[in-house]
Amino acid sequence: MPLPDLDIFEKLRGIFTPVTDIRRKVLIEVAKMVTQGKETDYVETLPYTIIRKNTPTYRESVFRERAVVRERVRLALGLDLKEFGAHAPIIDDAGPALVSNKVIAEPLINIIKIGCQQCPEKSYFVSDCCMGCMAHPCVPVCPKSAVAMIGGKSFIDQGLCIKCGRCMQVCPYGAILYRERPCASACGVGAIRSDAEGFADIDYEVCVSCGLCIVSCPFGAIGEKSEIVQVLLSIKKGDRVYAELAPSFVGQFGPLVKPENIKKALSLIGFTGIAEVANGADLAIIDESRKLQSLVADISIDGGCAFVGTSCCPSWVLAARRAHPDMARYISDSYTPMVETARRIKEADEGARVVFIGPCVSKKMECFNPLVSEFVDFVITFEELAALFLAKNVDPSGVSEEESIGTASAAGRSYPVAGNVIQAILGQYRKNVNSSADIPHASADTLKDCLDLLNKIEKKRIVPQPLLVAGMACPHGCIGGPGTLAPLNRAKAEVEAFAKKAPFQLPIVE
Repeated sequence: MPLPDLDIFEKLRGIFTPVTDIRRKVLIEVAKMVTQGKETDYVETLPYTIIRKNTPTYRESVFRERAVVRERVRLALGLDLKEFGAHAPIIDDAGPALVSNKVIAEPLINIIKIGCQQCPEKSYFVSDCCMGCMAHPCVPVCPKSAVAMIGGKSFIDQGLCIKCGRCMQVCPYGAILYRERPCASACGVGAIRSDAEGFADIDYEVCVSCGLCIVSCPFGAIGEKSEIVQVLLSIKKGDRVYAELAPSFVGQFGPLVKPENIKKALSLIGFTGIAEVANGADLAIIDESRKLQSLVADISIDGGCAFVGTSCCPSWVLAARRAHPDMARYISDSYTPMVETARRIKEADEGARVVFIGPCVSKKMECFNPLVSEFVDFVITFEELAALFLAKNVDPSGVSEEESIGTASAAGRSYPVAGNVIQAILGQYRKNVNSSADIPHASADTLKDCLDLLNKIEKKRIVPQPLLVAGMACPHGCIGGPGTLAPLNRAKAEVEAFAKKAPFQLPIVE
């Protein structure tokens, strides 16, 4: 019996591949360089440290392998890529990168052209499994006569093919296959296309920086800029640097690492304090439940098409506002849990510098907004934090446990699993109005499904029309983010277990 098909988001996740290995080695070596106080020109040795063999392992040339690493080192430093084909040092001037201030700027996500394999775009093709059968149903079903029998085998003329898939559907041997560039398949907003030479190219007017293309490229040809260097230098400088941990942090560093271990491990790296972003989620739950309450009180607004759209995922918010500008006013303007938590930290310590640590690449994009960067100084992913632990020789599983990491509600801690945001807001709404009434609602994860949902709402194809709409860019929610380390099933179980330990189910309104 054949195994079930995996979608593009599942094919490379939870598997330690050479792509994963090199990506993490780059982060670790760059972090070590800063931690050990190496001279600036040491950075030029990193491609040789990471690719040690002088014969190719992954590609046709070791020079190409090292060229890809060189570009990854620039991204790890927070710098733009070199122009494709340029011959120059990794760093011409170290000044812009080796500082304790914010360095990264748009574009956040970049195609490393020297690493791109120029994968074909959407197409159907005939494989070696074709038996040249007498029936050849693939030929008569083609509406454009793009399929013919040549040399006793089926052949598809790509110039005539309209990619309807009928030939694949009727082939009795399953000999006709569909292929698509993996990065483009993972992009829910259609931002990845081919340039004139066939290399992948990102349309930044469309891209919402979800980062799923990064972890879907089998050649490791896409990467995002990192802030690990600036975080380490800020700590080294003596700044009071606080870590705010996204609720999906539990289980990310192995089954032996408890939340209290992480708190202690972060202090060993040099963080002044640690806060639970689930506390910020509690504030967002309260705010958005009140907005829902106001909407329900005036349900006739806009002929019943109005709704409250959640705001916690910046990629979902940006995609929704671009695709449906007429519905943009329905997306909540509440601060995200990341910002709410950072505000509290800076209210308590005016000199604090705040680092958000989570599963998201899009949070880095969110911080390009001056209203957000006022509170959040840096963003790193769980994968980048793991690199810092290794560079600093800190093993979270081997450190002593500290006191509880926070006092957030179960609802706030459950935020990273798809569907739980909407349940948290509904639960708080019912508490506010002291009623168990059901409110029409809808949610989706992955940008494609989110935009499909908005299309249905706009065309009034959902009955009754939802009054609360939640969207998440990543599959299964934040636990499926590109910066995560744990398999989805384990991450979900760990989040649920940690939520059960919360002191209360719903946020306490102050």
